[in-house]
Amino acid sequence: MTIALLSDIHANLPALEAAFESMDAHAPDAVYCLGDLIGYHIWPNEVVQLIRRRGIATIAGNHDVKMQKLTATDLNQVQNYAYSLVGADEKKYLLSLPAHIRLTFNFDNVQLNMLLVHGSPSSNKEYLLEDKDETEFLQVFANAGADMICFGHSHKAYHRVLQAGTGIPVCYHAINAGSVGKPKDGTPDGCYALITLDANSSPLDKDSITVQFIRFSYDVEKAATAIEASPLPNTLADMLRKGY
Repeated sequence: MTIALLSDIHANLPALEAAFESMDAHAPDAVYCLGDLIGYHIWPNEVVQLIRRRGIATIAGNHDVKMQKLTATDLNQVQNYAYSLVGADEKKYLLSLPAHIRLTFNFDNVQLNMLLVHGSPSSNKEYLLEDKDETEFLQVFANAGADMICFGHSHKAYHRVLQAGTGIPVCYHAINAGSVGKPKDGTPDGCYALITLDANSSPLDKDSITVQFIRFSYDVEKAATAIEASPLPNTLADMLRKGY
């Protein structure tokens, strides 16, 4: 089974359309979105509508839930322009999204638990960075009761395997799906993750779970110039062009 994970679209419609074109070629068995559909760009409604048309199960990112706290006065302020574009129906959808999705697989009597979150199991604003202290990271897994935790938020893709226990160690997989619409790793190309599981997948075999990061190009200039033609800060356009 192949699972595609996309995250941190941030209202970048050209990037999302290119991501789906790439994803369709890989034909995953399931697709999940790890949140932050909106913010930083001018196409929040189009992004939400495209995600919904595809029937993609989605969790709430910190930018998505931010809509709950913004008042009419807030939305009239230029710094909140990206959120002021969100339509009533799209806002209703965003505020209905779950905080996490838990998947349980049973392979040959071996149970594998996957938890999908935006930032971390405890907060959609917490960063699970690749260099996080190993003991602290293992505690995150223990608290979550998960063998695999998949997330976004930092906009930097990685797959880290942590091991614990004596004898045959238990393997825990931390998977950051990167960012579709606002990468921060020095390249403007968007990113999503493909996870492959099969009947032999087990927490006791780190190589039985494979993770591939797919980078795809899109019309960055179209996305950048759309920002420059809007009240949004031009620095956001520069970030798209340079990937930071």
